[in-house]
Amino acid sequence: MKKGGPKLFASYDCLMSAKTCKSNTTSGKVIYTLENPESIIYLGKKDILFNQLMACEKLIDHVRDNNDLELIRTEIDELKLMLDLVT
Repeated sequence: MKKGGPKLFASYDCLMSAKTCKSNTTSGKVIYTLENPESIIYLGKKDILFNQLMACEKLIDHVRDNNDLELIRTEIDELKLMLDLVT
């Protein structure tokens, strides 16, 4: 019988996916989607930033547009800086 409780995730599991979004007013931004929305309850700020970083690094492998690549690299740099500040 399954018991309802928090699921524990390995440190290498990425709980988010990332994609780029462009609008007419901005050059673009990175949007994150949780694979399992209920997992946000168990994550701290550092865990969220780390998962965003992992999602961006996975996204780089699939980018074909140089503007998107620059946008993602900028996002990765900002996430690393925020992770350093939180740690």
